[in-house]
Amino acid sequence: MKTYFGIAALTLTATFTGQAKERPNILWLTYEDTSPHFIGCYGNEQASTPNIDRLAKEGVRFDNAYSTSAVSSPSRFCLITGIRTMGMGTGNHRSQYAIPDDIKGFPAYLRKAGYYTSNNVKTDYSIANVKPFIKEAWDESSNKAGWWNRKPGQPFFAVYNSTSSHQSRTMTHPWSEYKELVLDKLPENEIIQPGSLQMPGFYRNSPEMQKHFSRVYNSIHLMDKEFGEWLDRLEKEGLKDSTIIFCFSDHGQGISRGKGSALGLGYQVAFVAWFPPMYKHLSPWGDGVITDELVSFEDMAPTVLTLAGVELPDYMKGRVFMGEKPQPKKQYVFSSLDRTDASSELSRSVTDGHYLYTRVFLPFQPFLRWNMYYDVSDLQKTIRADYRNGLLTPVQSAILEPRSAEYLYDVKNDRWDMVNLIDNPELKIKAEELRQVLRKKLLEERDAHFIPEYTLKTENKMPVQLASDNSFYPVEKVLDAALLVGQGSGVLNTQLKLMRDKNPFVRYWASIGLFSQRGKLRHIIKDLDKLYRDENYPPAKINLAVTLFNNSDQKKYREAINALLKQEDPELLRITLHLLLTVDPAKQVLIADEVATRLELNKKEKNKEQSQPNELMTLFLHQVKGKQIGRGDQFW
Repeated sequence: MKTYFGIAALTLTATFTGQAKERPNILWLTYEDTSPHFIGCYGNEQASTPNIDRLAKEGVRFDNAYSTSAVSSPSRFCLITGIRTMGMGTGNHRSQYAIPDDIKGFPAYLRKAGYYTSNNVKTDYSIANVKPFIKEAWDESSNKAGWWNRKPGQPFFAVYNSTSSHQSRTMTHPWSEYKELVLDKLPENEIIQPGSLQMPGFYRNSPEMQKHFSRVYNSIHLMDKEFGEWLDRLEKEGLKDSTIIFCFSDHGQGISRGKGSALGLGYQVAFVAWFPPMYKHLSPWGDGVITDELVSFEDMAPTVLTLAGVELPDYMKGRVFMGEKPQPKKQYVFSSLDRTDASSELSRSVTDGHYLYTRVFLPFQPFLRWNMYYDVSDLQKTIRADYRNGLLTPVQSAILEPRSAEYLYDVKNDRWDMVNLIDNPELKIKAEELRQVLRKKLLEERDAHFIPEYTLKTENKMPVQLASDNSFYPVEKVLDAALLVGQGSGVLNTQLKLMRDKNPFVRYWASIGLFSQRGKLRHIIKDLDKLYRDENYPPAKINLAVTLFNNSDQKKYREAINALLKQEDPELLRITLHLLLTVDPAKQVLIADEVATRLELNKKEKNKEQSQPNELMTLFLHQVKGKQIGRGDQFW
């Protein structure tokens, strides 16, 4: 047995001898960016999802199924490997860091066992060197792939991924493209009209927002129609009676404060499983039922392998929740959210199925972070305009303002995650329980994302390697420094003390904590100045520079920011701009011309490595100067 940084791999063999009829076919109908709130069988009577609803009526509806991330590529990483992103360092959207060679896409094990594996079509796995990984996992991965190319009698594992419900359709593409990709493909009498559609309470229910929101319902309806075509083909080819069907979304709803947010609306997925009569015994619940068992994406791969009779690799720690011998129910599931596009983020969540607790490590950012992909959308433009014009209620305005460091939501009864219960005295014990459970999990996983991405990019090692070295990454010490972020002035002296620690990551999180104190540090400028001059870890030094700039009117700190805007390292420029987007508006005005100058220089040089800083500079200038954002300003 080969072991790589605590991850063991097995040479797998099937527990059967090629008797194809004894092995179920397995079909995954996956779809994108959709919460259960907008699927008919989950109680939304305005939704039109008859094919998913029928599968649920005849099969099993899961009310507590959760993605391990609120964006696609890290979610898909967990689905394909059976491993959460935290320990692997693969949670940043499309970060493409290397992982140990021993970790396979789980369909590779099915292939060894005689299955035909097909993927139609998405392979957004958030890892480096993805081509050989894909080649080993799939017999065919293309927009023409399906079970129909297998050998006669060969069992199959097939994935069809619909993009019709993707955020590009529900929100970010201009209306003309949405019309072409969605409305024009629906019969006129099936188009769901705006006016009285169910909308989250954190949105202003205006005619304009109703129009934007109708895109969600119509895109999901088109996705469901596509599934109907696949199900019809399965039945016409006489395969439905031997095929187990999973139907689920990759994470929560593709709207502002849904996808990309560490909330139930970002993590919770609609998941339905259907079993043909010959495999009913593999469903622990029977059929036509609803279960509140906790299910996570890390459970999908080991469950499919077990259904196929394949021995599991040691590195898969998820729960086998189907089959003749399902494993004991989970008490908790964990989710995480890291950088999305150019926008830094780090939040960690745990749920027991009733309450969801989230710890936010960058609370100076709002739920609606500045992000080019979101901000070109009419939906988000409308929200920001309504906010500027004072048309939003305090609850609706909160999504554009700095967050709390902790959230506790009753996901069972609070449909839209509206009421933060973290300070509710009646839930003090529950909050502390989930707080400690989450801390324990982060330590067990040795969560690599508390190492700044600057280091992940500059060290010639995999994130999992860096995170496994306790002398390099004293994870408990680093985590405890990070857990001070957002705790207010009472921890200020501790954060100042930690700025003298020998470990750069401890100092990094102490400096993030100081920045998060906002404009309340004028009384310790001299202390901060000395720390800044002594600091030699670039990300921590940037955090201190922007903190000084935000808390002092001294010319030298503005000059320090101007110097940072001239740096060539794209990651250091990105994190500088990421912070500058959240400083006081009066401070932003002082450096707007320098930002504009750097952006023009980058555009002339056409350096693709500067695409993320370019996005943030464009957003910064929009925020400060009202510069219009166009689709030509997207730099990916």
